[in-house]
Amino acid sequence: MREMKNIKIFALFFMVIGLFSSCEDELDPKVPSDAVGPELLSPSGGGSYVLEKVNEDQVFATFDWTEADFKLPVVVEYALEVDVQGGDFSKRNILLSNIETPLEISVSDFNKGLLAAGFEEGTAHDIQVRVVANHELVTEPINMTVTPYFDVDSWTVIGSAVGGWNPENDQYMDYDKEAGVYRLTLDLSPGEFKFRAPNKDADNPWAFNLGLDGDPRTIFDEENVVLSDGGANIGTTGGNYTLILDVNAGTFTIIQNEAPELTDWTGVVLDAVGSGISSDNPDATADGSSWNWGNVLVADNEGAPTSSAGVYTWTWEGIILEANEGFKLRTLNGEPAPQNEIAFDLGYGALDVDNSSELVVDADGNLSVTEKGEYDITLVVDAINGDIKTVTITESAPATLYMIGGTIGGWDWAANSIEMIPVHSHENLYWKIVWMEAGTDGFKFSPVMDWGDDFGMAEDLGGGEYSFGGDNISAPVESGYYMVVVDLEAEKISVVEPEVYLIGDAVGSWDAANEAAKFTIDNANEKLSFQGTLNNAELRMYAWHSYFTDWWQSEFMIFDGNIEYRGNGGDQDRVNVDAGDYIIDLNFKNETGSVTLQ
Repeated sequence: MREMKNIKIFALFFMVIGLFSSCEDELDPKVPSDAVGPELLSPSGGGSYVLEKVNEDQVFATFDWTEADFKLPVVVEYALEVDVQGGDFSKRNILLSNIETPLEISVSDFNKGLLAAGFEEGTAHDIQVRVVANHELVTEPINMTVTPYFDVDSWTVIGSAVGGWNPENDQYMDYDKEAGVYRLTLDLSPGEFKFRAPNKDADNPWAFNLGLDGDPRTIFDEENVVLSDGGANIGTTGGNYTLILDVNAGTFTIIQNEAPELTDWTGVVLDAVGSGISSDNPDATADGSSWNWGNVLVADNEGAPTSSAGVYTWTWEGIILEANEGFKLRTLNGEPAPQNEIAFDLGYGALDVDNSSELVVDADGNLSVTEKGEYDITLVVDAINGDIKTVTITESAPATLYMIGGTIGGWDWAANSIEMIPVHSHENLYWKIVWMEAGTDGFKFSPVMDWGDDFGMAEDLGGGEYSFGGDNISAPVESGYYMVVVDLEAEKISVVEPEVYLIGDAVGSWDAANEAAKFTIDNANEKLSFQGTLNNAELRMYAWHSYFTDWWQSEFMIFDGNIEYRGNGGDQDRVNVDAGDYIIDLNFKNETGSVTLQ
């Protein structure tokens, strides 16, 4: 019995040995003597190359070879090998594997392969390169001399200060290996810039970018400015600068080597003067200058401009202008400004006609308007482009807008009018969700709670849209909630079914107009409702319309059971909800709402 057992063990041992031998023969077959190796067609070899980081995306060389023929049914895989000249490739230093012919190898990949093979950066190396098939059949090697570089991520300066925000505007910085920082000395135009590593993510050149930690600001000379991922743009007034970026520390230093040769308009006071400047302006005074022409009114901000990257802006918001009377814009009293010893006055020739009101006309070279009223005047001096001066005059948007009519309850201003909600950042847009009664005598709008400047419709444009005119806008066919939006600039009114949404972490998405977070219109119960599961997060809700551009510009919130609108204000106080199933009801008739955990 013992002898038979030993025989079985030995038999099993030889079976295992045979199995391994069989597997080894299949995985690594002997290369037939008539196998044909690959032949390298290009490059031809020779030459001396100094690789540079700035050229990392360029093609170093294109390797082209004939296919190897093993005379066996095997899959052929190729690799690019490197060794010192005179070496036998016994170390099997692979530059690239799993390659196909023709192979375009970039400066970056060739450099990385050399560093990985142990070739020191900054030193010229005599090397030989060959293509190998399945670690068996090889091409004749080619010789060359190559100096690799120290490889780090490329960081660039990009922005309007260097010509634009497109890839062709990337200004590559030099890496200081000893200090561990990036440096670049360059001319900056007045504008903005940021830092980015455009090649770190092949799909998104902005995946890694650094800007100011906090709000945008203009910087001249400053050390160790704190940066943050995706931070704010960095402003500059132009000139020659040295920029030093420390990616690891998240800071940069900016040194101004030479100031820009631009006119400085900081603090220069301007005024508007002429018989067209109405004495109804509270701060208007009689012109006491040598011009002795009508009234004078200094610009907002005590006459001084705001500035950004070499562009200076003066405004007169809500200035009252008389009809058919002339006026000009000038340096204070028409005299040279003490800040730069420059004087100017501007008339109709400086007007941006395309972007100004049609009521602005030429009065013998002076500016004038055909209707008395409130206007917004903007004067821009572009110091970057030779102090070009541009004037824009538009009719002032009303500070308020009211809706009135039998469709919303009656025609009594005190008892029935509804104040519209301004759309944030759009002074000519107003909105409101209102309850409308069918079969009534329509509605109109007015910037004040009175008649005179009221308006309704002229033409039904279809799709619930109307052009401005004097007729009442008709009541809807069915009673219920409607979203009313007034565009004062386009002179259009829209009346459509309301769209109200939740947004943010509470619903797990910051996508606008998300159907999963939309409120349902329940006209039978005079409310809009949302029913669903919310996460533990801040509650954010808003009304949406095709005229709008950003959801937060028509945001609102429920506080103590009342709906309060953001309008033109800042962020509203936050309301947090715990995770759970909720019903949120909104009653826009009485401006109330509720958030109920189920």
